[in-house]
Amino acid sequence: MNVLKILFACRYLLFFPVIQVLTGLALVAIAQQAHGTNERMDDKGRIMHEAMELIRTHALLLPGSMQGVTTEDLRTYVHSLDDYSDYLSAREYAAFLESNISDYFGVQMDIQKKKGVITLFPFRGGAAEKSGIRPGDELMAVDGSPVYGKSVFVVGSQIRGAEGGAVQLTIRSGGRIPRTLTLRRQRAHYESVSLRIATSAYYIQITRFIEGTDNLLSGFVTEMRDASKTIVIDLRGNQGGSLYAARQCADLFLEKGVLLYTLRYRDRVEQVYAEQPQATGASILLIQDENTASAAEVFIAALTRNGRARSAGHKTYGKGMAQRFFSLSNGSALLLTYAEIITPDNFSYHGIGIEPDITLPEDLATMDFNQDAALSKLFDFVNLKHK
Repeated sequence: MNVLKILFACRYLLFFPVIQVLTGLALVAIAQQAHGTNERMDDKGRIMHEAMELIRTHALLLPGSMQGVTTEDLRTYVHSLDDYSDYLSAREYAAFLESNISDYFGVQMDIQKKKGVITLFPFRGGAAEKSGIRPGDELMAVDGSPVYGKSVFVVGSQIRGAEGGAVQLTIRSGGRIPRTLTLRRQRAHYESVSLRIATSAYYIQITRFIEGTDNLLSGFVTEMRDASKTIVIDLRGNQGGSLYAARQCADLFLEKGVLLYTLRYRDRVEQVYAEQPQATGASILLIQDENTASAAEVFIAALTRNGRARSAGHKTYGKGMAQRFFSLSNGSALLLTYAEIITPDNFSYHGIGIEPDITLPEDLATMDFNQDAALSKLFDFVNLKHK
């Protein structure tokens, strides 16, 4: 689900012709003022040059021309590259970085932006879900400030803050009238992976791929001593996260040397392979839905397209682009899409999604599989043997 821009103040410099003889003092004053203006122009020009060089070097897609682009146009220009590239001013980037330090807290949800709309995906059991927010709800304002035109990184930094502080979110569900909710930021011990050992299966939920997800998953795999049990990995609502973490997780279930995915850069391709021995040979069933995105899709494709697992559910979101931040010398930053992600069987799924091997009916697609009876119904439907 790809990662990390926003309101860039427009300033216009006006120049007036000097049409009369200036006195010495006036000339000095004008010269000093012009010197300051030139310095500002030099700064803008330098940052623009840095940004353009980064875009020319790293961006996957390019518009036809860069002629006439000014500093004020930079954000709009970057937005024109694709749905995920963005620009953060120095203030915005600093706020984003600050909001990610350990003493900043949130309301336990992911946010995503597509076609200008920011949508919410609450973590199961978190504050956002308990407040009534549902996956796919549209975020319209934070503390009364509209989010239209803002990056998800800036909006995220507005939502996060000091523990115990309140934040107001104006949201809309479907076509309903917007409503405003007040949530308290809280400390929460969050694990991206959970395991339940059921009678007929090992049921794993991966809510997102972050640093340490692979270590947690690897630890759980060592507990799976009964090879006759199916491993069910639930990726519903997983918005992705770290491509590297997803790669390491997929590596656990595939033989060393198997192709995981291909990165298509603007001028080359890079193939990424499994690098460690397969940790388990048990059969695997993946559960996905329309909110399974980004790194989670990479994980699914690596296993299913290599014949290592079957998938059930609904077609995934379809985000097959990789992004990263590039900082500029004035403290601002570009977020650029630098590569397209291709499945092991050479399928480009960006904007399309990945179809499941088995489409589940709505009751099963939304069922809580934390109960043995629910897993039995799932297995019956997908014709898996279970004990």
